[in-house]
Amino acid sequence: MAIGDIIVGLDIGTSKVSAIVGEVNNFNQIEIISSTKCKCKGIQKGKIVDEDEISLSIAKTIQDAEEEANLKIHSAYVTVPGKYITIVQNSIIKEVKDKYAGISVKDVGASIMQIKDIEIPEGKTIIDIVTDSFILDNGEEVNDPVGCLSSSFTIQAQIILADKEYMKKMAQILKKSGIELDGMVPITLAERNLILDRNELNDNVMLLDIGAGNIEIGVFEGNKFIYTNTIPLRRRYNKKRH
Repeated sequence: MAIGDIIVGLDIGTSKVSAIVGEVNNFNQIEIISSTKCKCKGIQKGKIVDEDEISLSIAKTIQDAEEEANLKIHSAYVTVPGKYITIVQNSIIKEVKDKYAGISVKDVGASIMQIKDIEIPEGKTIIDIVTDSFILDNGEEVNDPVGCLSSSFTIQAQIILADKEYMKKMAQILKKSGIELDGMVPITLAERNLILDRNELNDNVMLLDIGAGNIEIGVFEGNKFIYTNTIPLRRRYNKKRH
């Protein structure tokens, strides 16, 4: 991210579409400059039931965001319900190109490209790689291995897969709204850094997001993203007394 970059996030829920617009500030942090929402009934129990309804709600939400932030929005990241997500744990050992110069950015980049080389189930596609640890050849675990003197390192990560059909439909809906898809992020993974403080990021945590029609579940073992799912809420209706 570069200073001044604009990041847009869309969350399409059971009752509304929400948009957040952020700008990268001088401290390389995303500063919120707009927050808008619009009612939407196009998704029920996590399933897309009315594409046109969703598209119109997205267009209205984006229009309000553009007016509030005083800029034109062309693309956005979109959250994905846990029911459409599969998490694959993987780890590899990467040899360092020049052990005397230390681990380079290229070494880390090459390891990330290598770790996503997995057998992908039919109907799924990779949407993200979430690294949770780097282990040097002496057994030391580090958050950022760049510059460390080591002949090799182990990278542990989660390969995030999403349902192809859902992604295809969502890309089509966004296109109808005049918005390109930057990427997709599991709902609870997107919420993790917003909800947890620095001390809690290393704890074993389960996040529950109770919405209008679903409960989103995310389970984290320290930095490791190990489980996510969507549970539809059951509505109870009181019987009328005669």
